[in-house]
Amino acid sequence: MPVRLADRLRRLLPPGDATSRSARMRRAALRGLYRGGIPRGVSRFRPVDNPALEFVALDSQVLEQLYWCGEQGWEPELLPWWRAFCRTSRSVLELGTNVGYFAVQGGRAAPGVRYVALEPHPFSAEICRTHLALNGVTSVEVVVAAAVADAALTSVPLLVPADQAATPTVAFLAADTELPADMTRGAVAVHDVPAVDVRRLLDGVDLIKMDVEGQEHVLLDAMWEHLVNARPTLFVEVLAGTGRLRAVLARLCATAGYRCYALSGQGPVELDPDRLATVGLMDEFGCQDVLLAAGELPQP
Repeated sequence: MPVRLADRLRRLLPPGDATSRSARMRRAALRGLYRGGIPRGVSRFRPVDNPALEFVALDSQVLEQLYWCGEQGWEPELLPWWRAFCRTSRSVLELGTNVGYFAVQGGRAAPGVRYVALEPHPFSAEICRTHLALNGVTSVEVVVAAAVADAALTSVPLLVPADQAATPTVAFLAADTELPADMTRGAVAVHDVPAVDVRRLLDGVDLIKMDVEGQEHVLLDAMWEHLVNARPTLFVEVLAGTGRLRAVLARLCATAGYRCYALSGQGPVELDPDRLATVGLMDEFGCQDVLLAAGELPQP
């Protein structure tokens, strides 16, 4: 598709907010287009609803949706709350930063806050650094490693399904992974990556984002002492069929003073811990991340 035509199409409808009728219409109209990727000839782009940001054009599901739909294209229910909590935090840890979209957003929202972002896939980590530089973010430290719960590990194999893009949204560790079968089918070990004990990363951390493809329950168990004593705010991806993760989150709510919220276009919706076992987050709320907080929520 010619670049000029693509640019006109992605500006066809006003972005609106995540819940507006125009935003829903826009996403529906562009859904087929972003499946075709970013047009050839585009090297960098700015989201139509936030031209202050800039990203490179690559084979990436995240970047394709940002190109076509702007900030409304990638987890818009989560974004305002991530920025708000970054502003009120002292030290941020992001586990699974991928191409760095949330690192850019969090780093720009709170440039004086200590922010460490882990990404095991080396190419994705490289693109994350590129995006941080493009957007003038200097406060984020990118670590190319997988967070693990075994202090003896120095490296681990990273598996990627064959149908994933060059910067994959699904890349996972083999051991004790809790992922739906359709996400792991055809996966092969493509990288042997450095491993770092997650407990070594927690000093002073009061905000944690986790998108580690089925390792969330393992890492939360390893962090348990820090979670109970320091009670950092948590953003956690919760996929369908993740029974062990949901049990850990419910236990945090029951024993450590956390409240759990689903993230929706209308704002956070508090979930009873018992409901965590079965709730279909994407179907009901449009977002598969939950927020666990021990105090009041800031204004987004």
